Amino acid sequence: MKKLFFVSSFLCVSFVFDKSEHSPIFEKSERFNKKALEYWIALTIGKIAKKKVQIMKRFRLNINSLWVIGLMLLNFFCIGCKSNIQPLRLATYTYSTNNRISNLKPLSRELEKVLERPVQIKSYPDVISFIEGIKSDEVDIGMINTLGYLLFSLDNKNMKPITTLKVRNNAIDNYKTVLLANNEVVEDLETLMENHSNLSMMFVAEGSTSGNLVPRLLLSSLGIKSPENQFKEVKYGGNHTTTFNKLIAGETDICAFGSNEYYKQIQADSTLLNTHKLLWVSEEIPLGPVLLNNNINQLDKKKITNLFLNLHKDNFAALQSIKEGWSEAKQAEKFYPISDGYYDDFRMINGNKTDLLEVLDFFQKANND
Repeated sequence: MKKLFFVSSFLCVSFVFDKSEHSPIFEKSERFNKKALEYWIALTIGKIAKKKVQIMKRFRLNINSLWVIGLMLLNFFCIGCKSNIQPLRLATYTYSTNNRISNLKPLSRELEKVLERPVQIKSYPDVISFIEGIKSDEVDIGMINTLGYLLFSLDNKNMKPITTLKVRNNAIDNYKTVLLANNEVVEDLETLMENHSNLSMMFVAEGSTSGNLVPRLLLSSLGIKSPENQFKEVKYGGNHTTTFNKLIAGETDICAFGSNEYYKQIQADSTLLNTHKLLWVSEEIPLGPVLLNNNINQLDKKKITNLFLNLHKDNFAALQSIKEGWSEAKQAEKFYPISDGYYDDFRMINGNKTDLLEVLDFFQKANND
């Protein structure tokens, strides 16, 4: 038995440090290539077979002992291979009280099946901390909103957008911004411009696309390039529901938030239409992308991309779970392939060029102070 242990240990160590071209231990890729490992083990067994006469003579072993050594060697590599498989890191951010982890669990199970590796889901407290996590290389697959991506893309070195959810062609009022007034002086955008210095303005939250980025782009196109300096006061409502409620309660003169919440509330209580004026409704806002880490190997990138693009056919329940976590995606039908250029048209609001870079720069500085 001691001989058997010595020989098997000797073979394991010698083959681990075999730096031949066939050794997956020294492949350039970051993680084990399963096919390469299987191929190399086969070559290893072949080497043993060729040298079995010399080994048997040297250590006085019979054929059964050699088979035991082979099994021990195979088990050694199986254990090592499993321990070196790193979990795929799937991440998003928390909105209000929903961390969206449960919404991503069906997707994570699909990823585990396709990639044959475990998947960990993480939810960052907000969009800004999510971006920091991406920049720190803590994320392999990221599901982010439009504002978050535009901020991140200013100095993106880690990830690329591969796909996004798109709404069906006949969708109505899926993901837009509404601008409302609760001030008798303000009747439209023109009177807003004439009186803005005497008005208070409320956005939803710093990381909100429909409740912060889009209304700022509108205001920028109208000439209000610095709301904090040009309005009497600027505040944040916290979420879409509370922002609307605070406008009705008279806590602000002007507010902007997502159209989903607006239409939901006025459908539930039509008398709310008497409490404010609807000044503006944006065009449909493009939904945020799925991001993929640049360090993922090409084979896995292809598998992941195909999984998203075919999710509506292969696992509709997983797609539905994702949509339930993002209110702006409720009318989406499936994932579509995109690149960074998909968001280029976002620089235009009402046909006017906006100061998108300046607005994003403001967000960055505000979060670094």
